[in-house]
Amino acid sequence: MDNEIERLQRAKMYIDYLTNGVDPVSNMDADTNTLQNEKVIACFRYVSGVLERNIYEAKSVTKHSNSDFYITESQCAELKVYPYNCKVSELANEINRVTKINGTKKMSAAWINNWLESEGYLCQSDLKSRISTDKGKQLGITSEYRQRDNGNEYYINFYPEQAQRFIYDHISEINAYENKQHSKTEIMIKSVDFPSELSVREFIMQNSDKCFIISIGSCDSVSNAGSYITVLLYKGRSMVMKKTNIPTNSANRCILTGITEAASAIRLPTDVIILSSTPLGFNTTRSPNYRLCQEIYQILTKKECRISESVCHGKGAELNSFIKSLSG
Repeated sequence: MDNEIERLQRAKMYIDYLTNGVDPVSNMDADTNTLQNEKVIACFRYVSGVLERNIYEAKSVTKHSNSDFYITESQCAELKVYPYNCKVSELANEINRVTKINGTKKMSAAWINNWLESEGYLCQSDLKSRISTDKGKQLGITSEYRQRDNGNEYYINFYPEQAQRFIYDHISEINAYENKQHSKTEIMIKSVDFPSELSVREFIMQNSDKCFIISIGSCDSVSNAGSYITVLLYKGRSMVMKKTNIPTNSANRCILTGITEAASAIRLPTDVIILSSTPLGFNTTRSPNYRLCQEIYQILTKKECRISESVCHGKGAELNSFIKSLSG
């Protein structure tokens, strides 16, 4: 490094001399022979190489500036594991420390949380904050209750060395998941009014040419596990799908998970009505379950289905009875 600095300083001195019309070797007035001096020629070659390197680095920074986050293998090797149970924000800060030179977007703690939830290591709690699931606890992730001065309650998660390494090993998956979520697909679902005077069964009969996806779900705030029963109904034929032990504390998330399974089971283009007793967030971008709504929309649109949503307000018990009558 010292030799490199000396070479730069010497090259600058040569350029300064030449700029003022002085031969940097003889310290006399520069003439045509000056440019033929081997030391001067070597100086110009060196300066040309420095400029070429700087141009390349400038192009590299410009290329990646404000672009998608990325991390190299050598940068991954530099990541520090904290010798204590740290917070997710500390992990994001450490990742951003080693990738700062890349000049791209910073990794957010929310990216990590979103991916961990999508993989079943975290779930939403009744305090609108994420907590560790049984799967997360196997990694050592712990959730601790907190209360702010204003009385607001929340949970905070802590990550031991094992969980830290796990997150570092899956940075590319975290980044890919985040990019997928932000490749925004506008949801365009028609809203169909549910006449209050009709029963659930009568409404379905009036739209017998449509394929219905009907789902109910529930969750236990103690075990943080939910379940769903979903029915795919078309022209009198039905397919029932059930699942338990879903790592979540949101009934709507259970319902949407069931709808996702039903949507995946549709094989041919058709008119689909998603029937529920409560709004599920299809037309609300700020909904905590909007990513699931996007996934359902993408599954159905790829199958060239025309999608509608209908909410039978005040008929939750009737809808539950109808589904259970089909599911046996």
